[in-house]
Amino acid sequence: MNILELLNLDVGGIENEYQKIASVLKNLGLSKYESRIFVAIVVKSHGSADELAEQSSIPRTSAYKALLSLETKGLIISTHGRPTIYHHVDLDEIRRKYIAELNDTFNKLNSVKGLFSEKGTPELVYTIAGRARVMAKIGEMIDSATKSILISSPMMKDLRTEHGHRFKEAKNRDVEIILVSEPMVKLPEATKVYRKNDLMATDVIIDAKIGMMASQDLVLCGYSDNPFIATHLEKFIMDSISKKDGR
Repeated sequence: MNILELLNLDVGGIENEYQKIASVLKNLGLSKYESRIFVAIVVKSHGSADELAEQSSIPRTSAYKALLSLETKGLIISTHGRPTIYHHVDLDEIRRKYIAELNDTFNKLNSVKGLFSEKGTPELVYTIAGRARVMAKIGEMIDSATKSILISSPMMKDLRTEHGHRFKEAKNRDVEIILVSEPMVKLPEATKVYRKNDLMATDVIIDAKIGMMASQDLVLCGYSDNPFIATHLEKFIMDSISKKDGR
């Protein structure tokens, strides 16, 4: 059964369904073009960039960029050849990925629920948008560390590439560096390293005083210089590691 049969659609109704599904996918962090071309891949099950651009009614040049982004996000895979053919990742696997990410986010929200009322009004939680700005803020945080750095991230390769020299400088300042990363990822030199699968966000805590929680792709983050929030996030991360290790 194909997607049209599953949704009980005729060809004339697919445009309306594109709009509905694409709007939901945008809420999960996909751009307009990424959402439309992903639906096209599901509808066709596979296709070349030109075919998928036509199916989703987006410019061909934009289709190549959207496909590259979707592959980077782990939602599609490509096969080598001329032309390159794109397939979507198993939909159940994608659903589990996003559900796990949502659960992780809401667990963190629950962990800080009520902190404002318990401890009075803390400093503001600032929002930073844009990957370059988020990465720059992480670099600034690492530079400011005097005692400890705790980073849990699925993007550790990018952090090492961007901030490797900062990690070295922090190590030379005798700063304790604790890293939580997925298996088989090369890391900067650290005091302690923990490996954990399916990390869904990038969390940075400096000196147990300032903290950041960023989206998986590092395009958006919340940042706070309230020590109580920072230590609470640090405790959440370390508790999750302890549970994984069965401690």
